[in-house]
Amino acid sequence: MLEKKGRSGKRAKLVSSDIAVKTAWLYYVEGMTQEQIAERLGVNRVKVMRTLAACTADGVVVTSINAQTSRQVELERALETRWGLDAAVVVPTPSGEEHLEKSIGHAVALYLGEEMQDGMTLAIGGGATLHASLGFMARRALKDASVVALVGSLPHSQWINPSIVAAKVADIFGVDSYQITAPVVVNDPALRDLLWKQPELTDVRNRAAAADIALLTVGEMSPTATVFRYGIVPQDAMRDLERKGAVANMLCYFIDADGGLVDHEVNDRVMAIDLDVVSAVPNVVLAAGGRQKVAPIRAALKAVEANVLITDSETAMALTKD
Repeated sequence: MLEKKGRSGKRAKLVSSDIAVKTAWLYYVEGMTQEQIAERLGVNRVKVMRTLAACTADGVVVTSINAQTSRQVELERALETRWGLDAAVVVPTPSGEEHLEKSIGHAVALYLGEEMQDGMTLAIGGGATLHASLGFMARRALKDASVVALVGSLPHSQWINPSIVAAKVADIFGVDSYQITAPVVVNDPALRDLLWKQPELTDVRNRAAAADIALLTVGEMSPTATVFRYGIVPQDAMRDLERKGAVANMLCYFIDADGGLVDHEVNDRVMAIDLDVVSAVPNVVLAAGGRQKVAPIRAALKAVEANVLITDSETAMALTKD
């Protein structure tokens, strides 16, 4: 199991693809007490008792856990143990890879719908997976809440503009959004440093650092990855980045297999919140899946202290293996 570094603050609430089955699993398979389960779920003991009784009445629990989602819950628990997570959500891997982003995006939408409350700040990255979640989010009005973009903007783009995700999530929740009003990648590291000294951008960075939830995804080193496919970073830089050890990108930063930033000039020109700042957010959620993202997810879980991982079953299985 990967040990977490010490971090102050409350653990993220335990979540699941099927919370009733997970409750039964913790009680009947892992032998946790009802009090322990209630604490992890953030509910009272009576709620746990009723869930367990309903599982028995519905035939979910006989002498073993009998539900289609039991395999997903088993993988969730394996991920939580292997990577020191507070919670994992595993969705079935769809038959067609083209549906994977929507499957994970749906789980992301359900998670945010449950976890985002009045007074909270969500810091959010970009990417296809997070963009896919937008179509599943239910509109509701939050009070005194906000959404902060973790990545800069693109002067010319469609859905792939990282700031669009933050703005649309804010609109869904009826709250203000805060943007990094600068290109995702600037031409000169000195310009990047100068831009971060602007009071407006300093305010955005401070808001991101004070966020309650950080929602991220991770990209692979491939010409089809969003960061290369849409020219956010030139494709001809990919080979040089790989020679430097890059296996993934998070918030357009390129990281190696150990989760460290690679020594490449692109990383000095990225207008995004630093990964160590994001890692300090109390509840860091990573959403990604697909066989090509197994190595990137491993690197991402080392780069940031993720509390929650949302992925698919085939990816989860690979991530539980050493």
